[in-house]
Amino acid sequence: MKRSILKYFTVFTVGNLCYGLVEVLFRGFSHISMGVLGGLSLLMIHNLNNKRRDGLPLIALLTFMTIFITTLELFSGMWLNLSMNLNIWDYSQMPLNYKGQICLPFSIIWFFLSNAGCIIDEWLRKSIFLEPYFTLKQVFGIEQHDS
Repeated sequence: MKRSILKYFTVFTVGNLCYGLVEVLFRGFSHISMGVLGGLSLLMIHNLNNKRRDGLPLIALLTFMTIFITTLELFSGMWLNLSMNLNIWDYSQMPLNYKGQICLPFSIIWFFLSNAGCIIDEWLRKSIFLEPYFTLKQVFGIEQHDS
């Protein structure tokens, strides 16, 4: 039980830090809430990567993660940006946006960042958790995983 809690805490923390770093590199700043969303997203990727070992196709994982992250972003934006007026982000100038909180271009970005999350999760499995892991070819869906 302690190992599972520590594992999930580690995955969450890595997702938190990685997404915060991505935001700082591309926007010049971040907000603590974005780290929380990054942590939750990597936790979901970690759990879905378990399903990939049972045959879930990579494209299904990435599609689900795109929907998951976009939904998290919508609910977070409605609460943090519109209800609490924190103005953490505003997509109102982006095409195909909804209330400035989500938009199609960023949903496409979440698809590709989810693949980066799969790579990070596999690195954690190999380097920290000492678990079976996918090779890079398997992460990208080029080669099948032997069960």
